[in-house]
Amino acid sequence: MTPLLSIASSFVRWIRLKIYQYEVTFAVYMLTPTEKFIFNSILLTLISMILTAIYVYLPDHLRTVYSHLYYYWAGERPFISSNLPSLSSVFRESGTQALEVVYETAKSAAATGAEPIAEL
Repeated sequence: MTPLLSIASSFVRWIRLKIYQYEVTFAVYMLTPTEKFIFNSILLTLISMILTAIYVYLPDHLRTVYSHLYYYWAGERPFISSNLPSLSSVFRESGTQALEVVYETAKSAAATGAEPIAEL
């Protein structure tokens, strides 16, 4: 048996063991295939949302914690470049711009549309 084949079979055995441990730990082995799919989909969705939130908000949070700790230790504000926008502010600004585009589109559609309906 070649070493590469041995490594691959060991890796496959390890993956199967981890799948077995996951199914036994969370009692997924007792579910029907549809229930397994639903459970795994919900779990994957929650994990992806948590990882996305960590990626977006953790750097800003760590920067804030660092600035507070530095202020308490040194008595002055730390120098953090204000030229670089934070990642969460970029997401917020792009979301705001998208809302403005939707608002302007709706406003122009309403202006070109029919007369307003009389109120009752």
